[in-house]
Amino acid sequence: MLLRKSRSRSRSGAAAAEMALVMNFIMVPLMIGLWEMGRVVQVTQIVANSAREGARMAAQGSTINQLGAPTQIKASTAPALALPNVKGAVMQYLSGAGLTQLKYADVDVTFTYLDSPPGALAGATEPFEGVKGQLFSVTVLIQDTGANGDPLRTKCLWTALGLVRPTSVGFTAQWRIMVDDSFSINAVLPANNP
Repeated sequence: MLLRKSRSRSRSGAAAAEMALVMNFIMVPLMIGLWEMGRVVQVTQIVANSAREGARMAAQGSTINQLGAPTQIKASTAPALALPNVKGAVMQYLSGAGLTQLKYADVDVTFTYLDSPPGALAGATEPFEGVKGQLFSVTVLIQDTGANGDPLRTKCLWTALGLVRPTSVGFTAQWRIMVDDSFSINAVLPANNP
């Protein structure tokens, strides 16, 4: 009787070698690419929400400060000033959402009026100058600054492998000014008539 040699013995390690090749050259880069792309989508959503938060702040026009006095909301102020402003609200949201490496200069925030309804100031550039119902936009943009400092890749993304290389992340939110209508208060108390 003839004994036949099994072919499976000579190929016993072939499946493991093929699996190692597939994992190293196809699956690992695919997983890293998905991971990086997921972070880009997350950062894009964070930037979009920060633009909405800045627009919500701008829509107020003015607010009450900690001392109870009315305070005008500006488009942008120096970071050292603790005045309510659109860029400050955007930066606060970005930091709270986990993008803590971004500096004030890394983020461009633009406030623009899109229409001029009756009663609006010509050439208005600040949120407190708007009239009720006036349409405006807030644009937030984070972009690469060059070889020496890339705020987008080094400060926003998880890895610097460079499989996914966005050059900028931005969003524009459109909103309407929602200032309160003016009113007067009658300071005279009514007489007590029994």
